[in-house]
Amino acid sequence: MKCLLFLLAAPLFVTAQTKQVGGQIRDGNNEVLADASIVLLDSTYQQISETKTDRAGKFEVSLLQHSKYYLKASHLNFGFLEIFFYSDTIKSPLMLTLLPKAKELAEVNVVGRQPRLIRKLDRLEFNVQNSNLSALNTWDILKRTPLVMASGSDLMVRGSKKIMLLINDRKVMLSGDELKTYLENTAGNDVQSIEVITNPPAKYEAEGSTVINIKLSKSTLYGYRGTLLALAERSTTWKQLFGLTQYYRNEKFNLRGTYNFGRGTYARYETNYVYYPKEQTSWEGTMDRFDTNNSQNSYVLSMDYTPDSTWSVNAGLNGYYGPKSYGIYEVPTVIYNKDRVQESSYFTTNDHERSNKTNNFYLQVTKKLSPKWSINWSSYFTSSHASNDQDVLTALDFKGEQPSSTRFISDNDSKNRLFSSQLDVTGKIKGLEVEFGGKFSAVKTTSDLLFSDDESGTLQHRPDKSSLFDYKERNVALYTSFSYGWKKWSWKAGLRGEYTNLEGIVSEPKDINKKDYFVLFPTFYMQYALADQQQFGFSYGKRISRPTYSWLNPAKSYYNLFSYFQGDPRLRATIVHNLNLTWTKNSWNVDLFYRFEKWPNMEIALQDNVNHQLIFQYTNIKKGQGAGIDLGKSVQLTSRWGLNLQLEGMYNENYFMGSDAVLHKNDVYIGNGNISSSYVLDKNAGWNVELGNSFTSPTIQGPFRITGYSSTYLTTNRKFFNKKLEVNLAFMDIFRTEKMRISSKYADQDNYFDDYQDTRKVNVTLRYHFGNQKIKSSNQPTKTEEQKRL
Repeated sequence: MKCLLFLLAAPLFVTAQTKQVGGQIRDGNNEVLADASIVLLDSTYQQISETKTDRAGKFEVSLLQHSKYYLKASHLNFGFLEIFFYSDTIKSPLMLTLLPKAKELAEVNVVGRQPRLIRKLDRLEFNVQNSNLSALNTWDILKRTPLVMASGSDLMVRGSKKIMLLINDRKVMLSGDELKTYLENTAGNDVQSIEVITNPPAKYEAEGSTVINIKLSKSTLYGYRGTLLALAERSTTWKQLFGLTQYYRNEKFNLRGTYNFGRGTYARYETNYVYYPKEQTSWEGTMDRFDTNNSQNSYVLSMDYTPDSTWSVNAGLNGYYGPKSYGIYEVPTVIYNKDRVQESSYFTTNDHERSNKTNNFYLQVTKKLSPKWSINWSSYFTSSHASNDQDVLTALDFKGEQPSSTRFISDNDSKNRLFSSQLDVTGKIKGLEVEFGGKFSAVKTTSDLLFSDDESGTLQHRPDKSSLFDYKERNVALYTSFSYGWKKWSWKAGLRGEYTNLEGIVSEPKDINKKDYFVLFPTFYMQYALADQQQFGFSYGKRISRPTYSWLNPAKSYYNLFSYFQGDPRLRATIVHNLNLTWTKNSWNVDLFYRFEKWPNMEIALQDNVNHQLIFQYTNIKKGQGAGIDLGKSVQLTSRWGLNLQLEGMYNENYFMGSDAVLHKNDVYIGNGNISSSYVLDKNAGWNVELGNSFTSPTIQGPFRITGYSSTYLTTNRKFFNKKLEVNLAFMDIFRTEKMRISSKYADQDNYFDDYQDTRKVNVTLRYHFGNQKIKSSNQPTKTEEQKRL
């Protein structure tokens, strides 16, 4: 702790080789332009500084030696001018001329553009705005993001599911199917880019081995405009989505309101198998799930207020409300003897209803203290409430027994509350960029399970199978980081310290778990730029992965009479170490990586061979590690035809303690990737087509082995009526190959289930743009680095 406080208090004074470059802005009549905006950006197009010309139209900027820059000049009544230059060769003074702009300029839309992949010092940015992928929903865009793979309703990066998902740098309090549903109802044209941060810097929470940050786009148009959305989708069932997004912007206010309404029936197909060695019997079941949800409501309200160039206030609300999702699962299970002759069976009917409501409120205030220093305060409050009620009837027809039936009812209600507040200070001391701050967060979650069954002959409440779980967690963090560039070198180092205090109370069986711990998380990045557009990089980061709150609940949540889910209130947090070596040249991207995990927490299946039960548990395994290489290449074959290639190869291993009390090793070599090609059929009509395939070879998760799968898709998009109407047609998982088998086979364990989530589908999306679609002003308030991520 003393070390951390010392780093916060003691700035590093390093003298950088800098040069001052001045210039002057004039109009077409050679008159000086006062109060023109001058924005300096680095080679990755990230803003470094902003200034205004004085009364004589003059300005001055500070440059690091041996660096590349963009400089953008603009004025209210003139068009903008942008230049690219090297600091070593630029001549001072710069004499720039701005020409009067037309009264109205059409908004720029790049038709048929390939998604742009940008390698930054500490992250990979996948820019999809106005690309072919914009017509998909956000979940489908995520599945096609480099380094990201989807396994059912879970996201994975380099074989790890320990991912923290952010939207505009704010944590999303959803996971699994709830997160998938929310992102499926978020239109892809709202997405500007997706950042994959495998070694997140000290500013971010240390949670998760990887951070995925979805950056939603902001309107650059002044005045009022809007977009109407309608989507129809057909897989084995029908789904619809309708939405309205409205924008209003002037010199000080930027307002946005989005509402999407979805409805439909969702299918999932599963077969399961368990072999019990003592009786030499195999239990085989088929479960076709159909859940109807005819009221899926997602909404976004946001306001940006910029009274002047030094202040900005951002506030908003986003959320999801699904009041009722319901279905009846009919699950026949057949029991075969060793000769494959049926000897018993049972039939399960699961009548269930679920609901979910999540709201996230946020407030952010940014103050620019000086041209080099700014302070940012942000807070958010998240509230979620979910219920899952089920009535399960099982008809039994076992060998040597009279046919019978049994019934149980479970009502599970859970609530989560999260408050977080963070203060960040950024600035420059000569050539050194400094960032430091702190964060406080508090979480409270409760889960109430009421269980009744007819074991006594009539349906009665069972206190021994019911449970109340109450969990509280508080986290205090301090961090600091420093960035420095010298000649062709760039460095960034940071240190974050997090103190965690938690308390979990379980009513049945009675248990209290109290724990507090403090952990330091160092990060380091280095990048070297060569003259021929090549860059080499190295990074290291230490992370932590804390269990999801529901994983800590030890109450048994039954799927049927012979299978249930159970958490562990004493799950350990996983410590993760990440190492990366990167090389980029033009559109090539190569990333060598290594990951080590101590006490990974994950879901495993454990079969009870005595009571004939299959138990899904969250637990810790001893350790895991993986190493591999990521390759990325984008090629523009012609002015109309583009090709994008992403490949990954890795070795992954897990060590786990089996049911036989023996340490087992599970390892695999993995290859996965995405290949896509796009072609512009008609530029004037905005008509393009894209064909792609995503694939992965078999993977592992603790004792599980998961088969590989692939998915082929075809999308086409065309604009009509002066580009006011957009029509998109998409064919997803054309060959119905997004299937997988999850199996566990060692010692006395032998079980698997086959899973297919109805991913072969056709959807038609219509978007109609109305209101102002023209740029009326280019004198937009300059944003700080924090604001640009919103």
